[in-house]
Amino acid sequence: MKNIIKYCLFILVTFSITTAQAAQYLRKNAATDAAQADIKALNIALKKMKAMSCDEPFSWYYQGATHSIPDEIKPNPLCPSYTQKADLKWAWATCTHKAGSEIHFLMWHRLYIAHFEKIVRKLSGKSDFALPYWNYTDPRNRVMPNAFRTTDTSLFEESRLPSLNNGERISSDMDSKLNINLLMKNSVFSVFNNNIDSAPHGAMHNYIGGLYAGTKMWNPIYQNDNQFGLMSHVPSAGFDPIFWLHHSNIDFIWQAWELSPNGTRPSLAELEKAPWPYQFFDENGKRVEYTIEEAYKTAFNIDYQYDQLQSQIQPLNSSEHKLLVAENTSQNKELVWHQKIEKTTEDNTIVMDAPMIQPQKNMELMLLNRPEALVIEIVVAFETEPHDSYNVFIVNGNGSRTLTGVMTFFGAAHHMQGHDTHQAGGTKTFTYDVSSEIPADGDYDVVIESQRNKDETLSVKSMSLYRY
Repeated sequence: MKNIIKYCLFILVTFSITTAQAAQYLRKNAATDAAQADIKALNIALKKMKAMSCDEPFSWYYQGATHSIPDEIKPNPLCPSYTQKADLKWAWATCTHKAGSEIHFLMWHRLYIAHFEKIVRKLSGKSDFALPYWNYTDPRNRVMPNAFRTTDTSLFEESRLPSLNNGERISSDMDSKLNINLLMKNSVFSVFNNNIDSAPHGAMHNYIGGLYAGTKMWNPIYQNDNQFGLMSHVPSAGFDPIFWLHHSNIDFIWQAWELSPNGTRPSLAELEKAPWPYQFFDENGKRVEYTIEEAYKTAFNIDYQYDQLQSQIQPLNSSEHKLLVAENTSQNKELVWHQKIEKTTEDNTIVMDAPMIQPQKNMELMLLNRPEALVIEIVVAFETEPHDSYNVFIVNGNGSRTLTGVMTFFGAAHHMQGHDTHQAGGTKTFTYDVSSEIPADGDYDVVIESQRNKDETLSVKSMSLYRY
């Protein structure tokens, strides 16, 4: 518990580490007075962007579609030149919510919002503009920033959960998904990347878009009223102005974790195993296409830092970076056990018995030769993309339950099969660091429990334990 509290403090306090090279730009908490000038600049830039044709790279539509776009929009009054996938423009629909791209999630979005940030800097005329972040993991910042709720700004979007636009706080049933204590204890990049993608990232997408509340509304990107809000769907998420502050906050949490005692980085080889396009426009309207190696170098040589983190991440080729990359990557994992499972939710709960490991082997594994990390991998299947979220617990032989993670399903069907609605089925893989949760005697169950008791079916296909 002491370690969990310690890691959480990395979000709530300022760092005193000094760096060899100061950042040129400072990203600020959107709730502070200091951030208001940048929010005004964003409003100015987005007003200009929304007035542009969707064929112009700086336009609001072009930038949003770079994240993703529905497979078909007929008719499409916002962009008549795009009605189906055959009309995709350069760099459109290249976000990492598709099969095989998970490891690039944090890095691709870092480059995406960084290029957007430079465009805003130029269009707004604010030479020191830096993208603010909505720090909703801090209970003091659970209300959407005022400018995004003001109807006469270019930052307002009606296609959101109404309570947020009305200035109400994020509901308490989001607490477990916004509590980053468990997230900060991860010591393997791929596991951290997987977990932050699920929560708070995916959880906030679904919440802002009204999916958890079951609130259907007019979605101007899909051009129909049988959808949830913009943020609940991968193909429309990038069109809501709050998207940018949301992802700036995800990047903030990532940077805070990297600066913490547990922070690690992926290796270039790990990223190159899953090729992915990095295509953007720079602030001069020039196409920029990165190789994986170029994207890797760019992502870890950033020109900004966050107001609550008085240290930058270390650049590539520094001694600190080499330590971060050295050991903790998915290339260095060893399977402890694997079991196929065919279990489906009953009363919105799944209980899985972990295999009993021989006492002597388990004692060596857990106590005498403790690995850097023990990670449980759970593969779940669904017929339609779940609208609920699920808590995952480790339950020891005495019945004591420890929360080890959260399952959310933002874009799960789109991720697996390229669908752009919540109707398609598929599978999704979740990983959780259980180094401190698994009891030494090997007697424990894994329990997956619905948070809203909705009538939907979730099945577990397999479960594995890895040591790193």
